[in-house]
Amino acid sequence: MTLQTIQHYARLLTRWPTDRLRPEHPHFQQLLRKRLQAAPSSHANEAREVNAAYLLIDNAFAKQYPLSENVMKPTSAPTHYTDLERELDEAPDRTWWDGVVKRVKGLVRLR
Repeated sequence: MTLQTIQHYARLLTRWPTDRLRPEHPHFQQLLRKRLQAAPSSHANEAREVNAAYLLIDNAFAKQYPLSENVMKPTSAPTHYTDLERELDEAPDRTWWDGVVKRVKGLVRLR
């Protein structure tokens, strides 16, 4: 492993976002740490791995292949993905009691 590759892995480790839903399980960060501790030349595709990780961090694929409005707002449930995003943003900060209330509200839907 070259010094440049080690620097790339270290940079990726600092830039990779933590999972807000499961912060106690930093799977990708653990993988990067193992790569940093690996013996020299233990992995043949290091440059490809580093490049792929940078592409993911920079959202290169989402920019290259943007989703159409029809996909993000299906006719059957136009707010589905915005509701899902809001739910994922709220979930880590929700207390146990808030979770129970949310679950009960989901069971009882009055119209």
